[in-house]
Amino acid sequence: MGVLQGIVCANITPFFENREVDYASVKKLARYLAGCGVNAIYPLGTNGEGLSLTVEERKKIAEVMVDEIAGKIPVAIQCGTQTLEDTLALVIHAKEIGADAAGVVTPFFFRFSDQGLEEYYSALLEAAGEFPIYVYNIPTNTNNDITADVVKKLCVKYDNLMGVKYSYPDLIRLKEYNNTKEGGLDVLIGCDKLIYPACKVGAVGTVSGPAAVFPELFSSLWTATVNGDEKKAQKVQNIIFENSYILAPYQEIPMIKQYLKSIGVIETDTVRIPFTSITQEDKAQIANIINRIKSESVVI
Repeated sequence: MGVLQGIVCANITPFFENREVDYASVKKLARYLAGCGVNAIYPLGTNGEGLSLTVEERKKIAEVMVDEIAGKIPVAIQCGTQTLEDTLALVIHAKEIGADAAGVVTPFFFRFSDQGLEEYYSALLEAAGEFPIYVYNIPTNTNNDITADVVKKLCVKYDNLMGVKYSYPDLIRLKEYNNTKEGGLDVLIGCDKLIYPACKVGAVGTVSGPAAVFPELFSSLWTATVNGDEKKAQKVQNIIFENSYILAPYQEIPMIKQYLKSIGVIETDTVRIPFTSITQEDKAQIANIINRIKSESVVI
């Protein structure tokens, strides 16, 4: 089993109202995540607005997170950018500061060939040495879908390819990834609605943004799954499934920030343009929904 397993929180990035990074809140967020029950964290990915940050901002956030977590739980830094050079710089930086692994989203916007994606990840894996790397595949956002065949070729050449974070509801592809390596390649599902089914076909966990809001619910699902309590696991998965639809009308990143602000973990719920803030009316509705879900979760 690799670095990441169980409930991995894809955490947000706190900003001041002027949209500059709030590093004091980054520290508080790290402390909160280290103690809330999640198994690992994944900064600077989609929920972390990583692609809206400069390389230098991303490096500093990574440093603060790693220092503040101090080995309590694994930290895998999302290092993917649009250029190989910047991505490589962030991977090497993550390695140097003592992160436990790096995630690398596929290049985006332009459509790339299988050969191009293989060469891209080969360059990163080669340069990283023994440092663990996870491929991050979110094809609906990136316009590129890394195939199981490409992943298998990379597995043959590089022992430091630890797994795939797969943010798409396709359990067949997930199993294909799992089968690319003798003994099974680690795969983490990035779809809250399918955590338990994904684990039944070989996933080793999930990467979830809402886990920062409902850590007790997600941890309960993972504990039941590990313990083989299928009745409870199915019950909790169904709750998460239904709640995903209830919260779907609202922007996920601002919603998570709103909650973390409400409990004093971060100072503002500011997002970076072109994200937009939630209306006051929606904030009231979201608060009521979250409070109801959390109160119901207590009795699980």
